Amino acid sequence: MSLRFWLLVCVTGMLNRAECGLIELYSGNGLPANESWLAYGNDSLITGGSATQTGVAGGVQLQTDLAVSAGYSNYQPGFSLKNGTYPSLKRADGFALDFRLQVLSENHVSNDRAGFSVTFLDEDHRGIELGFWTDEIWAQADTPLFQRAESASVSTTAVHDYRLEVLGAGYTLFQSGNSILTGSLRNYEAFSGPVDPYELPNFLYMGDNTSSAEANVILGPIYLTTTLASVPEPTVAGPLAIGLILSTCAVRRRRRNSCGSGRSV
Repeated sequence: MSLRFWLLVCVTGMLNRAECGLIELYSGNGLPANESWLAYGNDSLITGGSATQTGVAGGVQLQTDLAVSAGYSNYQPGFSLKNGTYPSLKRADGFALDFRLQVLSENHVSNDRAGFSVTFLDEDHRGIELGFWTDEIWAQADTPLFQRAESASVSTTAVHDYRLEVLGAGYTLFQSGNSILTGSLRNYEAFSGPVDPYELPNFLYMGDNTSSAEANVILGPIYLTTTLASVPEPTVAGPLAIGLILSTCAVRRRRRNSCGSGRSV
């Protein structure tokens, strides 16, 4: 089965999510919280900081200042899943997060903090947190806790498609199809605070999670691959290109009332 066919049958509903292992967490249209999987939150009322989110072409623009934390998660305030059918992610099977991101600007007052971060954990709270600067992407260590670990010197200011894969005891980050960062999974449960998301199973967060950094980013479509064992390995742009494939199909259908079935792809 080709990847293109697999993606078509998943998105068009010919197979269910369990069979596909692919979930569209955010379509890239409007605000993520207006869709089914991700909630938005910020602590501006507590910190007095400023956070804005604006729907733009191809995604959402999120801008924060040094004081505030703001971003998107599969968990709502109160630590309940926004969508109760969010899957349990297993390291043995592997899983992945595909997303489109452009870091327009980023500023930090600590070398161990970033204005935009991605936290991606499995059912046992193990995973990775990655910080994005304009010229570097790096991992948060768990020993010592939340200090900068392995890194990749790459520019993030252009639009890039990223794929973060977790398999076994390690992770790999791809930028526009190129493997740029790899390392061991971490366990951040040593963190203690009034709010502790690092003990939540299958926790996902994308945004500014610190009062020591700020960023202005555009976040595009987000896809979750729930198991690498059953889904053909896509290129980074694979899932993100499916909208274009389907929209092209729809245009042809309207024009000629004949768009080839996914079975013939």
